Amino acid sequence: MKKKVPKKPPVIELYIERNKIMDMDILIEDIKKDINKLLSHPDTIPYYMLPSQLEMTLQELDKMREVRNADTFFPYYPKGISDAWDYNDPLGNKLMDLLNVYRKL
Repeated sequence: MKKKVPKKPPVIELYIERNKIMDMDILIEDIKKDINKLLSHPDTIPYYMLPSQLEMTLQELDKMREVRNADTFFPYYPKGISDAWDYNDPLGNKLMDLLNVYRKL
């Protein structure tokens, strides 16, 4: 009788999980810098963004970093981006990339 070989050894799974968390943390820091830069220069905020929306997104980023589970906490910002933001906005694209990483944790 053949033994079933696991698809991925536990060490590899831990490595992959750790890298996802590191990627998420790097993305969060990068996005927070972008948001803080916009908030510190309100005249550069695009017409489709609101300062209050950006501030709420900062809070959600902290919550995402803390919880690390899309089933426990799902941010609101994707709804705002899809409803009102320009589809080519670099910040919006980064936020959506982050959401993809977050969902896979």
